[in-house]
Amino acid sequence: MSRISEVRLTPVNVPRTTGLICGHVIVELHTDDGLTGIGEMSDFQHLPRFHVDVAELERTLGALLQNLEVEAANEATRRLEAAFPSAGHLYDKGAVIKCGVDIALWDLRGKRQGRSVSDLLGGPVRSSLAVAYPIFRQQRASDVEANLELVATRLDQGFSLFRVYVGRHPELDEAFLRSARARFGDRLRIKSLDFSNLLDAVDAARFVERTRELDYELVEAPARERDAEGLAFVRRRTLVAVSEHVYDGAWALELVAARAVDVLNVGLFALGGITPARRVAAIAEAAGLRCLVGTTQELSIGTAAAAHFGAATESASVACDPVGPLLYAGDVVERPVEYRDGGLVVPHGPGLGLAIDPERLAAVAGPLRWDTAGTDAVTVDAVIDRVRSRTS
Repeated sequence: MSRISEVRLTPVNVPRTTGLICGHVIVELHTDDGLTGIGEMSDFQHLPRFHVDVAELERTLGALLQNLEVEAANEATRRLEAAFPSAGHLYDKGAVIKCGVDIALWDLRGKRQGRSVSDLLGGPVRSSLAVAYPIFRQQRASDVEANLELVATRLDQGFSLFRVYVGRHPELDEAFLRSARARFGDRLRIKSLDFSNLLDAVDAARFVERTRELDYELVEAPARERDAEGLAFVRRRTLVAVSEHVYDGAWALELVAARAVDVLNVGLFALGGITPARRVAAIAEAAGLRCLVGTTQELSIGTAAAAHFGAATESASVACDPVGPLLYAGDVVERPVEYRDGGLVVPHGPGLGLAIDPERLAAVAGPLRWDTAGTDAVTVDAVIDRVRSRTS
């Protein structure tokens, strides 16, 4: 029998290639028989704009999990969900906290049994996950050409599928889409336009109708937050597949009941880890819907967890979104996750198949902060651009 003896949290600040610094917390769960499970609380830079007290959180989780048997999965989930109930929105920091611990517990169970997390989840149905590379929003006119150059670079690197964020400056978004299609033709595949709830359903539908001939597979969050009727309207009006982010089972059921979506976006960070993500995948399967594995752009630990979950989930057949290890200038593991031929490769080995590199971890460790050095106001806006007044 293996029991948790210590919880260790290490806050880290890792810059993206844009210069924006994102804060994460690396989780280590130690056991009384010498095992260590690793997890990741990913990208605390998202709203609401506050950081947790990591030292206090470490004490809280230590007391919560002390002496917990590693294999007692139901009891672990009960304790975590009682202590950190769902806040009912996408960027719930309680869900991010639960996610880091839940991932570490799955890693521990895999290491204890000598099996990968995807094996524990029933066995992989795919060895890699197709990935849609993100093109972030056009914040100013110069971003159109910069993003076209980024597409050209990633096409040369083997990525052919892209996810394009839209909705803040629709005229620039449309200019980018038309220029990209004209320049790259059929070499470019667009998985989705991600509106991120920035537009209401009517305005989103108008944008889709204006650009539909540019050929994309689905639209994501094309209505205000929690507007299931609006999502259903866009789906009926445009006849384009619709997806939406899911942050708990109740919201997934509401989307299903309203016939609002074709695809559920299942992000481990938003749901609280692999365990609750499995529930949502079961809802999708029962409703005949597909899933895509979403992201807040994690480091390698969080990305590996997403890869194992997606590999073992039959309904996760839509190209996934996690490309954080390609966006960050650093990482904390010995061997970062691998991307090959435009796909995310599922790591091999017990648990997540990763090990922390102490030197890399120490190099980025430090108190979480809102550091915007080296960025401008437009870049900072990119962190919080899901939020817009309903009357604006």
